[in-house]
Amino acid sequence: MFRPFIFLLALTAFAAAKEIRLTPQSAGAYTVAHNQTLAAARFRIEEARGRLQQSGRLSNPELELDFTRNTVGQEGSFGVAFTQRFPLTARLRHEKAVSRAELAAAEAEVRDAERKLAADASIAAVRLLTLSGQRELRTRQLGNSRELSGFLLKRVETGEASAVDASQVELESRQIEIENLQLAADETVLLGELRPLLGLTGDDRVVITGTLPAPAALPANRDVSGRPDILAAESRVEAARSVVLEQRARRWEDFGIGASYTRNRVLDEPEPIETEQIIGFRFSLPLPIWNNNSGRIREAEAASLRAAKELDATKLTASSEVVAARSAMSAYAKLIGELDAKVLPTATQIEEQLRQSYSTGQTPLTDVLRARTRRLELQRTRLDALRDYHLARIRHSAATSRTTLSIQSYK
Repeated sequence: MFRPFIFLLALTAFAAAKEIRLTPQSAGAYTVAHNQTLAAARFRIEEARGRLQQSGRLSNPELELDFTRNTVGQEGSFGVAFTQRFPLTARLRHEKAVSRAELAAAEAEVRDAERKLAADASIAAVRLLTLSGQRELRTRQLGNSRELSGFLLKRVETGEASAVDASQVELESRQIEIENLQLAADETVLLGELRPLLGLTGDDRVVITGTLPAPAALPANRDVSGRPDILAAESRVEAARSVVLEQRARRWEDFGIGASYTRNRVLDEPEPIETEQIIGFRFSLPLPIWNNNSGRIREAEAASLRAAKELDATKLTASSEVVAARSAMSAYAKLIGELDAKVLPTATQIEEQLRQSYSTGQTPLTDVLRARTRRLELQRTRLDALRDYHLARIRHSAATSRTTLSIQSYK
């Protein structure tokens, strides 16, 4: 009686799970839109905006009340004082500049995180697409190996072939099956790494579609000065310099200006109680004698020098990434071009010649099948090279500050 209910639950769960179909190009954009780490990181921008809103403000004014009363007479006094402190230097302006630079750094850091996570998602998608192609090639190679194994077994029965040769071909078939299982395991691991990047939970399935196009012309050299990590480093340098100016301005603390009013009741016998009203003005200026903020100034100057060195290191890393990725693209494009222009056509031609010779009885089937195996192995090599080319292209796109990566056209 429970079977229909269990079946209904299973059907409901299956219907609730949705399938997300992505290409290596759209995987990066999907990650930027749905990644939970990025969603959390974007609140850093709001935090920096709050700090900017709060910075550069005057301290609140001070209101003082004073009341005294003679316990044995009617004498007493009441006083009110109001004081407002003002900076003697441009401290507030420097404080505002620090917060403004920190906001720019936070915005650039979030864009840099988007750039990196989008690249990671696109790299995983290309690897998954390549694994699918490798599994397809191995399936074809497995069929070829089984055909060869069946042919040899028939020849073993007639005494025209060695049983050892048949066993060796059978072992090759088993090896290809194991390789297919290994590829399936690798695909499962990659999907597990891709799901949190895409912000997926539950039973949602990810399907990577598309094809890897052949290499095109190498991208032109691009200036990396607009990369988010470089912009973030430049903003941190600007903030550090403003901090130095702010700490130097803090040598002099704020001075205070105020006004006071005092009302006194005084008994001067034999005269009656007299009331005196006094109005006064006050000024206070802390002197930098014991604390001239020298330690904080030294710390800020060292932090400014460190930020400048980090900017130089970031620029050097960015330039190196672009050069390395472009060189890798060139090398893999050359390898693929050699395979497409010479090696694979030659392998196909040899296979076709052996097939024609076999049809006329001049060549054994084993030679035909082994030629096919060699061609399939060359195709596997080409697919690996094509994968590495596109991985280098993704790295180049990321290194030239493209947040939503463009990997030619995946359709």
